[in-house]
Amino acid sequence: MKYSIIGNSMQSLDIGLDQGEKVYGDSGKLLSKSENVVMTPRLVGGVIGAIERKITGATALLTEFYAKDSPGVVSMSGVMPGKIKAIDIDDGEAFIAEHYAFLAAQDSVKFTMQTVSIGAAFFGGAGLILQKFEGSGTVFIHTVGDMIEYDLDGTKALEVEPGHIAGFDSTLSYKIRFVDNIRTALFGGVGLFLAKFEGKGRVFLHSVSRFKLSSEIFINGYIQNKNLIQNKKQ
Repeated sequence: MKYSIIGNSMQSLDIGLDQGEKVYGDSGKLLSKSENVVMTPRLVGGVIGAIERKITGATALLTEFYAKDSPGVVSMSGVMPGKIKAIDIDDGEAFIAEHYAFLAAQDSVKFTMQTVSIGAAFFGGAGLILQKFEGSGTVFIHTVGDMIEYDLDGTKALEVEPGHIAGFDSTLSYKIRFVDNIRTALFGGVGLFLAKFEGKGRVFLHSVSRFKLSSEIFINGYIQNKNLIQNKKQ
């Protein structure tokens, strides 16, 4: 498999497939494909797995891309402006991704669900079940805005506003904790909870929270439409 990441602030991913080669990706992320590349729905984890994905806000099915009788190309992109990163996984390693951040993966990469704590589920902004990818192969993730990467050496923990989490190495422990005090929670503008990472490994963050961005777009759009309606009535 060969790939190239195209663009700057609104990146897309081109994946070159040899004859007979497969990749799978999140449904709804396709940009274009060669005519000979066949698309088929892929049920991961059976019916229960599909239900779990749907509960977390992801699509119930993944899409498999297969170069049928000659080499082909598949192009994919995120639904918001942002960056794409290729995560290489070796045998015995695993990577955890937030469900909206997952873009595509090689067929050799095993896809499963990663359950997190109840606190992380309801207050972490990442859903009850994250997506776990085990080697060997390459996983592609997409972040909103720029991608921020931290490489923890095990000496200090990292605390993150949960809505910014895109993915992290499975070698890190992940838990949700309450902010320092109630005044910070009420007036600090960072929410009630922070995600805490400990150990050695990488953490990848969205520079812009997709939840906050979606909220701002919705509110501004509502205000503009309301003003437009009022102006027409006048």
